[in-house]
Amino acid sequence: MTPGTRAPGIRHFASDRGGNVSPLYALVLMVLIALAGIGFDYGRLMAMQSELQNAADQAALAAATQLDGHEDAMIRARAAATAAFATAGSDFANITQVANDEAGRTVSGLTFTFYESYADDAPGPQVTSDADGALARVVEVGVNGRKVFYALTPVIGAFNSGGVTAKAMAMLKKAACNVPAIMVCVDRSDFPLPADAGKGLRMRWKSSKDVTPLAPGNWGFLDISGVKDTQYELGENTAPSCINLENLTTEPGFRNTEPEALNTRFDMPTSKLQCQGNGDFCPSENTRKNYAIAFSGTVLSAKQTLTLADVRAALSCPATVPSGKSTWVPFSSIGVIDRTASDSFTLDSCFYSGTCSYLGDGSWDINRYLAGHHPGVSASTFPKGTRYEIYQWEIASKAARLAPELVGFNPDGRPQKSGANYRHAITYHCSYPQPQFSQPWMPSDTQKDRRVLTVGAARCEGISGRKEVELLGWMDVFLVDPSEPAEPGTIRAEVIGPALRPDNLSGFQYYGRDRAVLIR
Repeated sequence: MTPGTRAPGIRHFASDRGGNVSPLYALVLMVLIALAGIGFDYGRLMAMQSELQNAADQAALAAATQLDGHEDAMIRARAAATAAFATAGSDFANITQVANDEAGRTVSGLTFTFYESYADDAPGPQVTSDADGALARVVEVGVNGRKVFYALTPVIGAFNSGGVTAKAMAMLKKAACNVPAIMVCVDRSDFPLPADAGKGLRMRWKSSKDVTPLAPGNWGFLDISGVKDTQYELGENTAPSCINLENLTTEPGFRNTEPEALNTRFDMPTSKLQCQGNGDFCPSENTRKNYAIAFSGTVLSAKQTLTLADVRAALSCPATVPSGKSTWVPFSSIGVIDRTASDSFTLDSCFYSGTCSYLGDGSWDINRYLAGHHPGVSASTFPKGTRYEIYQWEIASKAARLAPELVGFNPDGRPQKSGANYRHAITYHCSYPQPQFSQPWMPSDTQKDRRVLTVGAARCEGISGRKEVELLGWMDVFLVDPSEPAEPGTIRAEVIGPALRPDNLSGFQYYGRDRAVLIR
């Protein structure tokens, strides 16, 4: 071998580059293992986060169902959320399949924060005392932190996920169900209370020419998206099932057809509004009102000037109204009228003295009404002394208590001498407390009495035009009398109380159906 030269085997080994990538594999292998570990453990982390979030969502929804404005709402909300988790080991317990810390699999440890409201994507203010539970409208529920101990990620120095938590916020949102879209402005957030039962309610429409804001006692319609305005809602007997009340607005503009629609409940149909098979525009069983039907008659009397007693002695109200007779005459147009017997139900006395605005005090002239229509019946017969109580009492014996009454007459002013007497051609007027032009629509487990109207109580002071309105709840009111020509936009009623279902069961979750919804 020549000095300075290498043996062939050594030269081959030195020039061989076939294993150059092996060091690269050794270097990259740790990175690949780390990436695989991160992907695997990240998937476990996300799965646990999803499980915890689902548990928080469920707890928040359960808690929100109890935020009904009562004092113990926060206490019941915590109990409902805890119950939604069930107990450890239960088939219904909330568990996380991937958390493997010392707490095991069962999700536990809830935290609660309550707020008064939620607006502009932010809650507030916070309600901290259970004594103020009636103020709580929003709840945030947190689930205690859990850990995932990594399987592969420790290669890069991380051994667990740390405390992973989840939060959810929920509240009740309202939907209108089974009611007409009518509201009245009130000035109390607790209206109506049971103590308001029997109080007169004077609801007045605000003219579109009146630029002043809405005030307590103003009534109007709610503009509910998706519901077509019929122009005759006050006479309808049916209503949409359930409609979301989010972003609910008032509906400006008075509909001239609505008073006529309302009066069909008092057996006052029009050519367009006739009683329908579904109850729309049908009368109640008891339709006593300050309207009468006119008839032509002749009375012989020794006196040239007649009195109502003379007419009563000579004439009586026909038991059956002649076919085709459909014109009701307001008492105000009758010349000679017996005022002691002609009045229908009146509002509270304070309305006539001017000391009440829109809500009365329940004191009305019950004795005058009974003396005029039911002589000898004492006010003590009626424990509550309300108009609605008497109304129902009259219906209980319609033949005896709701008979036709002769209430007045209009003399022609030109009596003719007829022998020793005078012949008087007159128009006399009869009041009919029972329907004459349509069969009454009978209340049932699915339909209310036609003199009972369900109305939303709203906080709407200071707004005008088409603006959002806060609906507090629903109440039943008894219609005292028809809409009068002098005040076509006024509805006179008596508060019965919080709205009940037609079967007289609680209206909770029937009219204002509260739905728990997640808001974040």
